[in-house]
Order: sequence, then structure tokens, then C-alpha cells
Amino acid sequence: MAPVDCVLSFCRAWTGPDLDAAIAHLADDVIYHNIPMDRLSGIDAVAQYLRAAGPFDSCEWEILAIAQAGDTVLTERVDRMTVGGSPIILPVMGAFRVEAGLIREWRDYFDLASYRAQFPRNAAGRQPADGRKK
Repeated sequence: MAPVDCVLSFCRAWTGPDLDAAIAHLADDVIYHNIPMDRLSGIDAVAQYLRAAGPFDSCEWEILAIAQAGDTVLTERVDRMTVGGSPIILPVMGAFRVEAGLIREWRDYFDLASYRAQFPRNAAGRQPADGRKK
């Protein structure tokens, strides 16, 4: 699978979301870095983080632009999520490095303050995905 096709399939898996399908796109030694937060290494740590970040009532990643250079794919996206009935709309720039048909590195650049401001305060003890209380 070409790197751009892998990333497109990964982004489609987030609609719903289907976390099992999304995680299946990641290499065992994946490096995931939400740039405003700490970097995570390894499929187990990344899968644990992604499962703890949800569950989302709904999720959709809209790709505005995508580009590939070699094994690197860049996405300009709008990630739309609903948590506890409240919408979260987050512009994101994503950078992916794909090896052997799996995502080896995934970096997302976004405004953490915007994410926190949109996260519902009444989400029954829930915290934003960065694990910090608002």
C-alpha cells in the first residue's frame, strides 16, 4: 500500500471512530507525538492513549489537503469530534512516515488551548485527551 493510501485509510478509520481499524495501521514501534504534549512510543502506549482519549460520541476527520514526498505524508485536516454531546472542532496539521504499509511516525500539530476550551466540562468526570483537568 502506498504511503498516501495508508494515511487515507487511517483517517477514514477515525470516522465513527473505529479505533481497532485505526490502530491496525500503526507499526509496533510507532512514535506518536501530539506536538503540544509528550511523545508516545510503541503500539501499546499509543493504543492505550487513544482508547483513554475516547470514547467519542462521534468522530470525523476531514482532509482539506494531502501531500506525499517519499515515505512522508502531510495532511491538513479538520478533526470533528463529539464528547458528552458537545462538539469539538480542531484544525490539525498531521505528518506521517509510513514504512512497509504501516505508520511508523505520526505527529499532529494543533492548538491545545482550543481543544481544552471546547472539551465539555460536564462530561461526567472526563478529562481532555491530554489527561489534564480543565
